[in-house]
Amino acid sequence: MQLLAQIPWPVLLGACLMGTAAVLANMISLIMIGKINTRLPESERMSYLGGGTDVRRRFKQFYPGDKLVFLLDSCVVIMILCFLFLVKFWAFTT
Repeated sequence: MQLLAQIPWPVLLGACLMGTAAVLANMISLIMIGKINTRLPESERMSYLGGGTDVRRRFKQFYPGDKLVFLLDSCVVIMILCFLFLVKFWAFTT
């Protein structure tokens, strides 16, 4: 319990928000792979393991007006901002 008392609450909140955004981005990515696979023939389907950055490009190609790309980008931006927040308030405070 003493270790928890040394970590400031804003840092814990930022870490929880970053973790939530990461899980949400992963879930959105899996949904996007599932939608892509419904359009592709069986021989060209994408794997759910290790989709990479090709998922976003192919999803925009098949579904140009869908909001999932915006949600995925929003999650990535939230993760980056939370990381910068954690670095500023945890690593550089004495």
